[in-house]
Amino acid sequence: MRQYLRSVKLWRAKASFTVEAAFIVPLVIAVLALAMTTGLSMYTEVRDQSEQDNIANLWLVDDFYTGQKIEDLVGVFTNDQS
Repeated sequence: MRQYLRSVKLWRAKASFTVEAAFIVPLVIAVLALAMTTGLSMYTEVRDQSEQDNIANLWLVDDFYTGQKIEDLVGVFTNDQS
């Protein structure tokens, strides 16, 4: 009888680990999936911001060269009139 009770307790202990794992493993997988999704959305946001910064920098370069052209033209006209 004593042997039987030990085997039942041991079986229940093993079964409780299975039940706990049935709840914990999906929870861990869900947390990992959430972390990955958050990381990917942050990566996309940073990539888009970097692209927008590059486009803004291109506009600044164009404005600089436009300003240089205007200064050159103004310099040509002021030198011709002197």
